[in-house]
Amino acid sequence: MSTIIKFLYKLRLVFLFLLLETAAVVLTVSNSAYHQAAFFNSSNRVSGGFYQQIAEVRYFLKLRSVNDSLANENAQLREQLSAVLSDSSKSDWQIADSTVRTASYTYKSARVINNTTSFRNNFLTLSKGASDGIKPRMAVIGQHGVVGIVKDVSPNFSTVISLLNKNARISAKHLKSATTGTVVWEGGNYRMARLIEIPVHVDLKKGDSIVTSPYSNIFPENVFIGKIVKVNKPEGSSTYDITIRLGTDYRRLSFVQVVENSLQTERDSLESRLNYAE
Repeated sequence: MSTIIKFLYKLRLVFLFLLLETAAVVLTVSNSAYHQAAFFNSSNRVSGGFYQQIAEVRYFLKLRSVNDSLANENAQLREQLSAVLSDSSKSDWQIADSTVRTASYTYKSARVINNTTSFRNNFLTLSKGASDGIKPRMAVIGQHGVVGIVKDVSPNFSTVISLLNKNARISAKHLKSATTGTVVWEGGNYRMARLIEIPVHVDLKKGDSIVTSPYSNIFPENVFIGKIVKVNKPEGSSTYDITIRLGTDYRRLSFVQVVENSLQTERDSLESRLNYAE
């Protein structure tokens, strides 16, 4: 103990200097607006860098679960493709048609860097843009189904109209009957949407799957949208009032796939010549 005391006694001048230096800094910062600003700006840069590093660490730790999800999704896609090609109940032309339609779509993965769910019109921002081949009106899907449609792009980013948006209308079909309708979101619960335009003669059950229809020029056919949770038959109406639970949990989106239809421009050009008023 005496050795420690002697050591500290020898350093008494150093400690006194540090104490006086600290007091001088505190007094300077306290009595000078300029020094206050400089001090707090410097501390903000340090803390900002610290928080950024924390965010990067959290993102790194999350990569394992994300990679597992992507691997599972790839496996499911391979199984679906194998099922199409090996289905003995389908004729050769049906298999060929399915393969051609699948081949017309290309997929690009992108990270979700901004996302809203609490507004009437919700959007996402993706980490890829025009320099990555992203264009307006491309479909955006996630591991659990439809996400939205690309709205605008910059060289490095793109914005997406979420399905949780009053301007989003997704051409859909009841998987069991192949009856087509439209999925819309009317606000409120971000996990629920409405399926409209389904005639009352169609046999519907709770739990039935709703997927994208072949009428869409943006989404591939049979992309999952959600499952029926409630069916009402309004008196005097020719169509059901249907509530579906969306497959995509928008508050947990990390990565998505942006889908390009290589035949989209050709189809748009051809259909633009039609005149339904004649």
